[in-house]
Amino acid sequence: MSDPQSSQNANSAPDANASQQRQPRVRKPPFADWPTFKILTPPQGQFSLKSDEWVFTWCSQTIHGRIRGLEPNCRSISIRKIFPHEVRNVSGFRKHKEVDSEGKARYPLPAEGQAENLPRVLGGPAPEVEDDDQPTPPAKPATKHWGEGWYLWTSTSRAAAINKTYQMKQSLEAQQRFTARQYELRDLWQDYQDDLARGLDKDNLVQKYGGKVFGSISPPKLPLPEHSLLVHLPPDLPPLWGRVEKFLAPSWRVLNLFRESITSGDQKEFALRVWRKAQTNEPFELARRTCSQTYERWRTKDAADEDEPKKSS
Repeated sequence: MSDPQSSQNANSAPDANASQQRQPRVRKPPFADWPTFKILTPPQGQFSLKSDEWVFTWCSQTIHGRIRGLEPNCRSISIRKIFPHEVRNVSGFRKHKEVDSEGKARYPLPAEGQAENLPRVLGGPAPEVEDDDQPTPPAKPATKHWGEGWYLWTSTSRAAAINKTYQMKQSLEAQQRFTARQYELRDLWQDYQDDLARGLDKDNLVQKYGGKVFGSISPPKLPLPEHSLLVHLPPDLPPLWGRVEKFLAPSWRVLNLFRESITSGDQKEFALRVWRKAQTNEPFELARRTCSQTYERWRTKDAADEDEPKKSS
């Protein structure tokens, strides 16, 4: 008695072999069965997943400050790297709107990064020189813009630390719009407070400031430049060689005169005159007179000191 399952398998086996023979054979690439290595290149530039900004903030508070509702004592440090595609038109990336002749985008630094708010040692403006004869108004430093490289930011303001954390998700262009909006709201709020102090009618206030700012709504707090600092690494240090040259100017003058006297022959002539004088009795006579006059003055002074107590008695 035959098994139906075995007969079915026997019938299907030739069909499977026939289908395999009908399929075209695909040729494998060379060394396809050999063990290989895969090199994965992480995305670079604007698609990089690598961190380019680090912000460290620590705060402390006292029981006295907590009871009186004082701001905590905060310190913040940030290090950020600006890539070329953030300030230049790079192929494969969006185009910047405002660029200069060199193709660099002009995104101004915040207030804490401008020269007028930086100390002199970090690239701030030079101190004003008072001149009564020709009084000249101080020139305003040129506006600084973001550039490629590393930036160091520090602050002692809690509000500045909060704004810094919020701006970590924004591009340079978005940060510029955010800061401009903050200043706009601050100026608008200040105008509202001025009109309120002048006693402007409430209906007029609603008509003028309705939908913008009204009531006791306060504008967002801006980080003050004196509480924050932003510098490009390495910082633009003032030229120190100018001060060194001014300090060494007398020494350079003396050395130049000495060199000129040697090249002109004055030193040789002076040495010959000294040698001729040394062969005469004039140096000995000068030394004898000097010693004798010194001795006479010393003896006269001692005699006067001995006579002074007698006169006083």
